[in-house]
Amino acid sequence: MIPQLLIGAGVVALTFELVSGAAAAGAGYGVGRKYGRRLCEAMDKVESSVTGTVSKFRQ
Repeated sequence: MIPQLLIGAGVVALTFELVSGAAAAGAGYGVGRKYGRRLCEAMDKVESSVTGTVSKFRQ
């Protein structure tokens, strides 16, 4: 009986560890994608601004 309880507790602990790791990885991916997109859009705006300013000076 005791070995079965220990194995059951071990399985529960391993499951909890795997699920929490997967949740952290999913959250990290979501946050990275969100801020990566924002950074990319901001860099595109800066690039457009610089390109527009350089075009004005060339004319």
